[in-house]
Amino acid sequence: MKKIWVHLLVIFCAFPTYAQTSGDLFRPDVQVTWLGIDFSHVKLIGNFAEFFEAGVKSTVQIRDMYFPRWNAIIMDEPAKYDVRGMLRRSNMGFDFDMISGINAQTPLDEMEAYNTTRFSEEDIQSFTRQYDFKQKAGIGIVLIAECLNKNAAEAWYHFVAMDMRTGKILIHQRLRGQPSGFGFRNYWANSIYKVIRDIRDYYYWEWKKRAKTEEAV
Repeated sequence: MKKIWVHLLVIFCAFPTYAQTSGDLFRPDVQVTWLGIDFSHVKLIGNFAEFFEAGVKSTVQIRDMYFPRWNAIIMDEPAKYDVRGMLRRSNMGFDFDMISGINAQTPLDEMEAYNTTRFSEEDIQSFTRQYDFKQKAGIGIVLIAECLNKNAAEAWYHFVAMDMRTGKILIHQRLRGQPSGFGFRNYWANSIYKVIRDIRDYYYWEWKKRAKTEEAV
């Protein structure tokens, strides 16, 4: 019986039980995983049926063709869409499976909207509670798309860093990305680039400073 308890103690100690904090995002020994861009709640504002010279774009095409393309661009063009550099994490991992599955199930009848929308912290928490991390450890990073607003020529995303063991949100920031460029894919993909750039140049340092302040309290 004593040997059994010893083995259980060894197994228990092999897994960290401390609650992660926002400061862990800046520790090199903590695993960070990019999970993708969650479009399952996005609202399309404006007329997306005709988009410049790109032709007709239905909600089915946007969900089934462009949600995967906008996620794939992170891997296809890493020099520009540099999420590793964004967080100064050369060892960042990638796991798109969960978000890809969620995006594929996006309800089509809820995608188009006439008015702007703004997700609250409670909305973001309700979205992330549906995530199944399958016992993954470390911090998971996701961008949750709020809206693609053709009328205002802007897109809004929510950066979320989560403790994948507990589901706790460690950092949450609403961010604006301005689209640009030619063609449907590139036009909105550039709004993602602008968000990545703003995090790299500004928000990273703000979050790091805030984490240090919180730790000092």
